[in-house]
Amino acid sequence: QSVATMRVASALILAVAIQLADGFQIINRLVAPQAPSRGLQMTEEHEEDTIATQELYPDQQRRTLIQQVAQSIVAVPIVGCSSSASAAIDVSSLPQVTHKVFMDIRISRRDGTFYVKRPENIEDPSDEPVYAHLVLGLYGNNAPNCVRQFLNYVNVPFDLDNPNPSYSTTRFSTLDTETGLLIGGISGLDVTTLAGGNVLQYKGKVIPAKLWLENTKKEEDTYKAILHDRKGLLTHRNLDLTPSFGVTTRKSSSSLDSTHTVFGCVLEDNDGFLEKVIDIPAMTSDGLVSKTSNEPVNVGGGTAVASSLFTAQRRVFRDAAKTFGDTRLDRLPDGKLLRRVEVTQVGSL
Repeated sequence: QSVATMRVASALILAVAIQLADGFQIINRLVAPQAPSRGLQMTEEHEEDTIATQELYPDQQRRTLIQQVAQSIVAVPIVGCSSSASAAIDVSSLPQVTHKVFMDIRISRRDGTFYVKRPENIEDPSDEPVYAHLVLGLYGNNAPNCVRQFLNYVNVPFDLDNPNPSYSTTRFSTLDTETGLLIGGISGLDVTTLAGGNVLQYKGKVIPAKLWLENTKKEEDTYKAILHDRKGLLTHRNLDLTPSFGVTTRKSSSSLDSTHTVFGCVLEDNDGFLEKVIDIPAMTSDGLVSKTSNEPVNVGGGTAVASSLFTAQRRVFRDAAKTFGDTRLDRLPDGKLLRRVEVTQVGSL
């Protein structure tokens, strides 16, 4: 009954918003009847990436206002429901969430662009950029070291002269075709060698490289590893020196249990990001373009067992090559997404 009341109230709010928008439009036309609508003006140099001016048509202003109000109405019933109703996954059997982080993500068009188009210039509505807002929950009690390392790259102050790596520049470039793991990493942050040891390098700056391993011996009585048994889990590869992380997109990815550590989950995904990202075509290791899906895909051909062995061997060779400074294997397309999927903003809640 309370949810129905909220919907009725929301409908009234939308109706009032529409009337206000119409009133503003009429007033603007009376005040400046001769002023032509300039619309979106774009520079020739940055026509594909940037917008010089963003003076919207009055009609488009009205549509934008109505869209914003409609989005708030969709969120109204969620606020009144329990937390599990808005969760992207079932969190009933998962550890307690100690920290919350938000991420704003966008998916590009087929040509990799995000710029705003006039409505009459949109040829394929299904090929427009997609925007999503995720709320992540972190398990600080169960995976304290992973959570601590993850948070180091969340609230990073912006400094143009002395930039530091941040998850706000994360790009999700790979969706592993065997495990369905969506892998994201900070752009420009790489592993290099210095004085015989491995360090992180970011825009000329050297940063100590630390593993995110949990101290399971110290807390062997209370520590219990979380299985990769559902989608929407945040996980990190145990032997990865970079702050890259993955998000599971399948109901089961048991092959990750021995090599990765779960440190959080996606609490809210109201824009359906996890469902949309698996529809993005990807390049497989044998050079074929394939649509990613919820079902395992044989990588390299052969049976599922042979495919798993092939992928494991390739990962060992790739890690060995990195040790010797050979980065040629990094350029091999292994589930490389054929869209730009990147984070635009990140912060603590």
